[in-house]
Amino acid sequence: MKDFILAATLCMIALPGVAATVVPDSYAMLNGQTGSFQYWDQSYSGAGNPSGTLSALSGGTGDLTDGIIATENWNVAEAPAGNGPYVGWLAIDPVITFVFDALYSFNSITFHFDDSNGAGGVQPPRSVLVNGLSSAVPNPASGAPFAFTLDLSTLAPTATLEATIFRAPSSWVFLSEVTFDAQISAVPVPASLTLLGGALFGLGMMRRKRRT
Repeated sequence: MKDFILAATLCMIALPGVAATVVPDSYAMLNGQTGSFQYWDQSYSGAGNPSGTLSALSGGTGDLTDGIIATENWNVAEAPAGNGPYVGWLAIDPVITFVFDALYSFNSITFHFDDSNGAGGVQPPRSVLVNGLSSAVPNPASGAPFAFTLDLSTLAPTATLEATIFRAPSSWVFLSEVTFDAQISAVPVPASLTLLGGALFGLGMMRRKRRT
């Protein structure tokens, strides 16, 4: 019996939590708008009209979590026919609600914006707000697409992140991707699970022999 208790105890040993990229199950927002080109979330998979300006989208995913991070300005990346990488807004400060499959301890969220140094009215946003945490967004000198990361390590574990992007006055904001870094909870070591199964089988056999 003592050996079984020791085996069961060893099986409870867990790997420490590790940081990893997590992807939301869905996100909801108002679709992008049109200008020189169409800045909609045309690959969106949920409810709503992905080809409709400011259409309410919910229950799906699309351009913002497809793993494609734009490396060129909007007037290059959006010019070819078809679905470009950017979703863009001029009339609203977009609110995007990301829903995950479980509670996560988030370390950070990263927004991938275009800049263009004001060309076509496209500028970095003034600031972002995520679940009550806010930060100003710096305006890089280069005018190239850039990533902005907001620290979320002080948030309690959550399965939902609501992000508001506050545009610069009278300017477009273009977003190609949003990525998330989270602390994954510890899980049992696979070898320990095998050990537990063996210990339980052995205990059952011992009890069977005693009865016979």
